[in-house]
This record gives sequence, structure tokens and C-alpha cells, in this order.
Amino acid sequence: MAQKIGAPRSGQSRIVIMSQKDAWLDRTSCDAKVDGAALSRLLPGTYVYIDRPAGPHHLVATQTLFPGDSVLDFNTEPGRTYFFSIRPSERSRAMLGGALALGIVGMGVMAAASSGADNKGPVDFVPLQEAQARPALAELLQAE
Repeated sequence: MAQKIGAPRSGQSRIVIMSQKDAWLDRTSCDAKVDGAALSRLLPGTYVYIDRPAGPHHLVATQTLFPGDSVLDFNTEPGRTYFFSIRPSERSRAMLGGALALGIVGMGVMAAASSGADNKGPVDFVPLQEAQARPALAELLQAE
């Protein structure tokens, strides 16, 4: 990616969010915003990035019909790239299990049962070191 688009401008940091092509149950998609700026929809096997001024940032992920948002607040330094992989949250997995076992009623039961989860949203943001992220990123497509 850095070869295609270069490094972030002076005073900026780059935030990269990827949805890897992992096992079927680990695949997920979401809509994400960084500091209120909407990014392209993340589908399995895609990534998005945004350059933002260094400093504090607010990352939010949502899914249609999912009863909660995933939120991450973090700080960045100028000239650095920060990588995050998304994975289904524990709550998302519970709701999927309920849906597979009992249909829409099961999904609703598991949504209520998991409403006290630490992460009420559909995904977990997994920070990756550059050495982990670069090979994974090479296999993904940029979301449109």
C-alpha cells in the first residue's frame, strides 16, 4: 500500500482497517467512521485507510440491524501507520449462534442475553504490528 499511495503527509498519521479472509466464522463486514468521517464499507478480504492529523481519534463500526456500535479511542503519532483488523465480537458470535440454532427468535434472545457485554458492537478492533499487517494487507483489496 505504501508503494502505491506513499507515506502520510507531514503531521498526519495513517489508519488502516482490514477485514481479513479468515475462517468462515471469523469473516465480517461493517461500516466504519474515523472521527465522524465515513469510510468505504469493509467486506471480507478488503481494507480501508484514512490519513488524519496526529493525535486522538475515535473509531466506530456499525452493522445494519446490529443493536450496538463498536468503539475504539486511540492516539496516533505523526508519520506512523496504525493497523487494525476487524473480527466478530463475542456478542456478534453469540447472536449468530442463536440465529443458527433458533432462527430470528434465537438471535433476539442472544442479543438480550449479551447486552451486558463490554463491547456492545459487531466487531472487535485487533491492533496489528506492521510486520503482521503488511503480509495480510498484500492479500486484500482496497474497499471501494
